[in-house]
Amino acid sequence: MDDILNPILQNIESVDVYIYQLLLIDLTIAVVMIAGLRFITGLVANVNSAEELASRDNFAFGIAMAAGIISLALMLTGAVSGEPAETYLSEVVSVLSYGLLGLVLIKAGRFFQDKLLFTEIEIQAEIKAGNLATAFVDAANTIATGLVLRAVMLWVESDTLDGLLVVLAAFVLTQLLLGLVTKYRLVVYARRHSGASLQQAFKEGQVALSIRFFGHLIGVALALTAASGVVSYNADNLVVALLLWSGITLVFAVLVSLLAILARSVILMGVDVVEEVNQQNNIGVAAIEASIYIAVGLFFTALFN
Repeated sequence: MDDILNPILQNIESVDVYIYQLLLIDLTIAVVMIAGLRFITGLVANVNSAEELASRDNFAFGIAMAAGIISLALMLTGAVSGEPAETYLSEVVSVLSYGLLGLVLIKAGRFFQDKLLFTEIEIQAEIKAGNLATAFVDAANTIATGLVLRAVMLWVESDTLDGLLVVLAAFVLTQLLLGLVTKYRLVVYARRHSGASLQQAFKEGQVALSIRFFGHLIGVALALTAASGVVSYNADNLVVALLLWSGITLVFAVLVSLLAILARSVILMGVDVVEEVNQQNNIGVAAIEASIYIAVGLFFTALFN
């Protein structure tokens, strides 16, 4: 038995102990940052998070905060993946840098959504008021951002300043693409309802519409993550790599929408989707629609990653 165990123990002592120590450091940083997100969320929304969650039972606030936790966790998993750092300090600096960047980008994504896309309503104010529909809209953008940025962090083969700049550039491109999806949904709704506003429908609390929106955005985000499996990261020519990545993501976003529409026509055959979701606020049908978008996005990740 000793002849078997001794070589294993020697290997663990020489290599694995250091890696496990780094993993423990990464896990500690991740837990601390995720725990701190609760207080940051409350500070950003100018509310007491404990009061919103427990005293007021604000489900919308809880959904928005949960989405922030998932998004931050996705970004951190991208940061801690890959080759281990040469020193403890390098690992701490690297993970903290990407984690703090993730927190900033979550806030920036919400600002982009609130101020540039949904100009007719105040998403955060509606969430504070307990509007579940706007909470799902906020969650969609937050989680979608986390999904794509995780893929970009895994795609970037560098923990240097250049790597951080690529992540920032990818964030901007991601917000533009997700913004196009949002604009598409706004235009489609207006055409189907004689110019009526989807934003006002969200403000009125039509949860079914927000669930469908959530599924569409997450499905597109999943497909966008697959682009990193098609375009190789090129540190010597970052501009070309980013442009190629952007082109592929745009094509994938369009394909997800088209394929989901085709799949929906078969899966929900005989169901007037517009009537059920848009008029009757049918959450069940909306959930099926959302799942179709997400399923198509998952197939993209499986095929191209």
